[in-house]
Amino acid sequence: MVNILDALAAHPIIPALRHHRDLQEALASPAGVVFLLAATVFNLPEACTQAREAGKIFFVHLDMIQGLSKDSYGVQWVAQQAKPSGVITTRAHLVGEARSHGLLVIQRTFLLDSQSVHTGVEMVKDARPDVLEVLPGIVPSEVQDIVSRVPVPVIAGGLIKTRSQCIAALRAGAAAVSTSNKGLWTADIRDLPVPERKPLRSR
Repeated sequence: MVNILDALAAHPIIPALRHHRDLQEALASPAGVVFLLAATVFNLPEACTQAREAGKIFFVHLDMIQGLSKDSYGVQWVAQQAKPSGVITTRAHLVGEARSHGLLVIQRTFLLDSQSVHTGVEMVKDARPDVLEVLPGIVPSEVQDIVSRVPVPVIAGGLIKTRSQCIAALRAGAAAVSTSNKGLWTADIRDLPVPERKPLRSR
């Protein structure tokens, strides 16, 4: 299995692509992990092929693939036809399905209020994703709280636009940050203290 934690330790800023046209720029970056947040059933397989050839650990946002049913058949199609390293989803019922097809799974949760934080923590315990991504990731105290409450690595994403925001999230314990700001994709922040690494769940 690909070692996402090693890749994130080497370069903890994850390019998060909202447009297929930015794929080549992301693949040329020093990042070992890349997120594709929007795709279609027509361009996804080729994007995954290019990512594999570039040696990237490539995640696609399962909920945002146009033309794909958001059920077990859709997950099976992604695993067998597109073959990414893993998927991102907000849908807890798809986490186990994706894992059963050998995909790494990042579960996304939104930190809207204290109840949403509680719900997100409980979803992780029940659904058992490999990694949790929290959005927005610009409040270090909330990131730190989530990190202390879940048994999996945490990625901070959403509204991260500056190097200082990246640093704050990492110092709060996030394993990485995801951002669509292309100016950050090549930022070097390896001099930061490395947070304690939570292992991936056994599969």
